[in-house]
Amino acid sequence: MGIMIRRKFWPLILLLFCLHYLPAEAVTLKIATLAPVGSPWVESLRRLSAEWDRISQGRVNLKIYPGGIAGEEADMIRKMRIGQLAGAALTQLGLGLLDSAILALSTPFLIQEEGELDYVMKRAKPYFESRLADKGYRLFAFSKAGWVHFFGREPLIFPEDLKRLKLGVPAGDAAFVETWRRIGFNVFSLPFGDLLVGLQAGMIDAFYAPPVVAASFQWFGSARHMSALPLAPVVGAIVVTSEFIERIPLDLREPLLATFTTLEGELNAQMRSLELEALAVMQEQGLEIHPIPSEAAKQWRRIGDQGIRVMIGQFVPEESYRLIVDLVSEYNQ
Repeated sequence: MGIMIRRKFWPLILLLFCLHYLPAEAVTLKIATLAPVGSPWVESLRRLSAEWDRISQGRVNLKIYPGGIAGEEADMIRKMRIGQLAGAALTQLGLGLLDSAILALSTPFLIQEEGELDYVMKRAKPYFESRLADKGYRLFAFSKAGWVHFFGREPLIFPEDLKRLKLGVPAGDAAFVETWRRIGFNVFSLPFGDLLVGLQAGMIDAFYAPPVVAASFQWFGSARHMSALPLAPVVGAIVVTSEFIERIPLDLREPLLATFTTLEGELNAQMRSLELEALAVMQEQGLEIHPIPSEAAKQWRRIGDQGIRVMIGQFVPEESYRLIVDLVSEYNQ
C-alpha cells in the first residue's frame, strides 16, 4: 500500500523537481533616451546591452528606447515612477527634474576648462549619488556631454545680438526659461523633438547646445552661426530605479553594474574628440564659428552673473552651488 501511494505521487514529485530547475524568467532593463539612433550615446548603450547579454547569458536584458520614442525626459521620469521604465539616459536638464542640485554644474562661466570639470565631477559625484539615492534612484555613467555654445541664424557676438532673436530652449527647462526671460532675452520653450521643426518654421532663431548634440539632431542646419565662447559644461548620466536594481540576481548584480563604470570612463575619454569631430563635420556643411572679442566676453560674463543671481537659491540649492564653487577654487589653488 505504501509503495502504491508513493508511486501515485511520483509524477507530482517529478514535476516539482523539473520546475525547480527551469531557468528563471529574464529580467529586462527598459531604458529610454532622447539621443537619436546613430549618436555616440545610443551606440554606447547598444554595446552595453551586448555586454549584459554576454555576462548574464541572457538572464538580464537591456532594452533601449532611443530618439525620444518614450517621450520627453519628464515623460521618462514619470514612467520610471510608475514602473513602465526601469531607467533613462538623461541630459543634465532631465537630471535636474529629479534633483535641481545638479544644475549647479551649469552655472555660467563657473567651470571654464576640462581639468576643472574632471576634478569637480569626480569629487561631486558622491554628493549627487547620495541625493538621488534618497529619492529612490541610482546614478551611473556620470559623464561629460560637451560645452554649451550659442547657435543662431545670425552671428552672436554680443548679448544684444541674441536679445534680438527668438531663443529656443527644450521644454521642461522651466528654471532656465524663467532665468533667461528675467535677464532680458526673448525665450520660447519647445519639446526637445520639436526644436528642429521650430528652427525650420522660423518659430525660433537660436538655441544653445553642445556641438555633439547640435550635430546629432541636425539643429545647426537652420542656425549656421556658432559663438566660440563656451558658456558652461553639460553632463549626462544613466539613472536606474533602486527597485529595479533589487530585481537583478545577486550573483549578477556586481558584474553588470560594473559595466556602467567602464562606460563612464569611455564616454569621458571620448567626449573631446567627439566634439572636435562634430565641429569639423558641421563646418564642412556650412557652420561658421565666430571668435568672441574680450569686450564681448566681458559682457557675456556680466549677463551670466545676472543669471546666477536669479537662479541660486530659487532654482538651484545654495548648498550645491557653494560645493561647486569650492571645488573649482580647490582645483585652482
